[in-house]
Amino acid sequence: MAGTSEARLSALVRVWGDQQRRTRGPAPAYSREQIADAAIEIADEEGLTAVTMRKVAARLGTGAMSLYRYVANKEALVELMADRILGREEWPELSGDWKRDLGDIACGQRQALLAHPWLSRVWSGRPTMGPNMLRGFERSMSILDGLGLGIDDMFETIALVNTWVDGYVQNELATRDFFGDADDEEVQRAMGPYVESIIESGEYPYFARVIAEAKAPHEDPESRFERALARILAGIEATLPE
Repeated sequence: MAGTSEARLSALVRVWGDQQRRTRGPAPAYSREQIADAAIEIADEEGLTAVTMRKVAARLGTGAMSLYRYVANKEALVELMADRILGREEWPELSGDWKRDLGDIACGQRQALLAHPWLSRVWSGRPTMGPNMLRGFERSMSILDGLGLGIDDMFETIALVNTWVDGYVQNELATRDFFGDADDEEVQRAMGPYVESIIESGEYPYFARVIAEAKAPHEDPESRFERALARILAGIEATLPE
């Protein structure tokens, strides 16, 4: 098993190492961006499991065997996809306000995950080290530089925000899948009587207060996310050296 894992990781590393060493020879027929974009289209349409070398090749108008000149296997192809998503994002210029800049990165990450529901499975816990991922990492770390944090604190803070956004979006996607195309009025008709019975029972006072008083359930998704993100950033600010 150790040998298999090592071979798989070596194939992922070669995706980027081979690209850096390739300086001579005929120009390739396809760029890695073209291959990744074709794979991303398939994943968006049919899900990540539908992405195969054959389908990607067919979308590019070539044979599956020709793709092996660029990527060793599907794992390496997914590596390209994960990195390419970040390369397609347009990030705002850094303002110098660390909370604003870190918040912009969190919002951009959320938008990417919502636009590509399969992406969370790929980004979560994956040691991706493509050029776009590395540039994104450098950008994130530079935002925290100068706040008096050590390198461990900087790294852990970025990991905290990334992990929180990923979990938040997973919950959003799960909720979206559960309710499907039902609008608020349809949800109210279906669940309203039961919710009213819970409130009238008097056994769940905090639930009743949320239904009667809380703003969050009635806000748009962006406002809810920004409110929660502000709380996360405030918590980070409270731990900064004086």
